[in-house]
Amino acid sequence: MNKIIRLVRVQLWSVMGDMLSIGNMVRKKPRVINTGILFFALVFSILSFFYSFMIGSVLKMYGSAEILPSMMMAVTCLLVMITTTFKIKGTIFGFKDYDMVMSLPVSTAGIVASRLLILYAVNAMFVLILMVPMMLAYGVLMAPSPIFYIYGFLMLVFIPLIPIVAASVLGTIIAYAASKFRHSNLLNVIFTIAIVLAFMGFSFTVQGSEQELVDMGKAMAAQINSIYPLAIYYSRAVVEYDLAALLIFIGISVLAFLLYTGVIQLVFKKMNTIMMTGGYHRDFKLRELRTASPLKALYRKELKRYFASPLYVINTGFGVVMLTIGAIALQFVDADRILGDIPGDAVTVSGPLFLSFCIIMTSTTMASISLEGKNFWILKSLPVQVKTIFQAKMAVNLTILAVCLPDAILIGIGLKMALVQILLLVLMTLVCSFFVTIYGLLINLLLPNLNWVNEAMVVKQSAASMAVIFTGFGVALIQFALFFLCPSSLLAYLIFIGIMAAADIVLYRVLLSYGVKKFNEL
Repeated sequence: MNKIIRLVRVQLWSVMGDMLSIGNMVRKKPRVINTGILFFALVFSILSFFYSFMIGSVLKMYGSAEILPSMMMAVTCLLVMITTTFKIKGTIFGFKDYDMVMSLPVSTAGIVASRLLILYAVNAMFVLILMVPMMLAYGVLMAPSPIFYIYGFLMLVFIPLIPIVAASVLGTIIAYAASKFRHSNLLNVIFTIAIVLAFMGFSFTVQGSEQELVDMGKAMAAQINSIYPLAIYYSRAVVEYDLAALLIFIGISVLAFLLYTGVIQLVFKKMNTIMMTGGYHRDFKLRELRTASPLKALYRKELKRYFASPLYVINTGFGVVMLTIGAIALQFVDADRILGDIPGDAVTVSGPLFLSFCIIMTSTTMASISLEGKNFWILKSLPVQVKTIFQAKMAVNLTILAVCLPDAILIGIGLKMALVQILLLVLMTLVCSFFVTIYGLLINLLLPNLNWVNEAMVVKQSAASMAVIFTGFGVALIQFALFFLCPSSLLAYLIFIGIMAAADIVLYRVLLSYGVKKFNEL
């Protein structure tokens, strides 16, 4: 047991350290990790509280506040399941340090237990961030008995278990099926995009008055209870203070998790062997060797590296997918109906705001240096200029963002904007695309992580990715302020485009001077 605890501690510390690392500072000052985790938890807990409070207030107005706990619990379980599905490969199966971990004096059962505990610990943190604020919001609105808090906090420990089991089974099936295909990552990408499309399609249906939303909430709660029966027992336990429901919820969750753990132990080595060795193909044919310029060769290499990682594609390409879907949807829906409740000139504000925000959220460069990992020395030893390496990495992001140019035109047409405004949208797309591309690369040079064992550490959980995301919110806030303060939307367009163009020029010069120096020091 001590070996398992030590293994979990080391691996969990590594995960959290890589999530919040700032260069090598975290190695010297472990308090950075604790401070970063607390800050992250506090910010998102506050947002979660206000979200739950607003929903609960509307539900209370119509005498339906009792569905808030089960609704939020189901939403939390769904989020845990979606995010965990694509962590299975890299956490339970196919993790980078598999050979090293298996060589340790720890049994296979102990290694499996340590990997599952890591997965549980990360998901438990998100459950706490979502569910504890909900409990506080429900307490403020309904003033329940102290039993509500006792049962609620006790059940928090067991809420992630069933979603982890379901996500693990689904993620294992997807990873195993993908390993049989030549283009093994395509299945993962298609599946995730399908989920995104389903959620976005559902979001378009969530419109109407407060009463309609409450009715929809009741229908959703009934649907959730039929699909996920444990939600019924959770609701009975925390709302009706039913002890039997509490014990049933805990018993089923623990039993399912233990059964899953036993199955994983049986197939752990075999599944890792299959996923790490990959498939082979017998139709290899020797062809003429193609040559290209250094920039073109590096660009092809970067592009292949990008599409070789479903996690990389999904997390950095989501903004483009969302923008494209929104742009196409605007051609078939009434924009006035969607934006009618927004004060001010909704067309001139919402169109460019949505466009630039989606672009700023799309940065492949914020992880392109870190993803070189232990092979970074190979990149540095190539007989090419550092400037060429930077341009190749930037070209990948600009290739992805090229889709945004027709999207900008479609948004302008869908929102019935004037020709001048559409042209400004296109110009804004260009300056924002260059900004996020150059800025992301600079941030990754400042906050690199070349010692990762899981791609998620640099793509989703690194300091560089967090910095780019929060910068995106800042850019959107500046753009909104300009439209709010300027006397005309045309002036706001021009000022924002001017600011972003100036930032592009400055950042590119910094990249070619300080960025090159930083690259050589890594």
